Amino acid sequence: MSSSTAVLPDGCRDVILKVVGKERPKWFVSPLFDQSKNIYVEGNSKLIGFRMRPGVEFNESKLIGCLTSHDVVTDEVESILDDFTSLDLSVGEALDCLSSDITSIKQASVRLGVSLRTLQRLIVNKTGRTPGYWFQLARVRKAGKDLDSAPCLSCVAEMHGFSDQSHMTREFQRWFRSTPNKIIKTPELIGQLSDSGYG
Repeated sequence: MSSSTAVLPDGCRDVILKVVGKERPKWFVSPLFDQSKNIYVEGNSKLIGFRMRPGVEFNESKLIGCLTSHDVVTDEVESILDDFTSLDLSVGEALDCLSSDITSIKQASVRLGVSLRTLQRLIVNKTGRTPGYWFQLARVRKAGKDLDSAPCLSCVAEMHGFSDQSHMTREFQRWFRSTPNKIIKTPELIGQLSDSGYG
């Protein structure tokens, strides 16, 4: 029986092995989601994912070609990913900073010792997204992780630098297509926010 599940944006791309019945396994790379997306899965299929760190660069066709041309067992995938992916150290440092305790992108540029323009150029060139994208994604994911432990939604909004609870709710709807109240009542989504990902 087919099923549908919501996948929340986590700043990561995944290498996924999909096996449907007795068909030949198929490898693919997930896109970088800008908002929640419903994924449909056939009933007789199995998915195994390998998460890549945000900002990682790779040649998708060469990576998939390598995985497809060999009968790769899942234990070998991490090693293959190491061979086919790279992360610019300055990009890794900038993304770590944008997901830290900073309260603005300007503060990130000061902490990194670069101009706003340099930070913008670096992040856009290497990730295809702006520093604002990464800053806002980290903030909304961190707020989502705290939903079920904070005493109230307005407390979560204040802890994570939203101007008020309504602002936080708008950001949840933008990124997750859901409200904080709905996410609290959906253990699967709380679980995704607790999993490894950006933020």
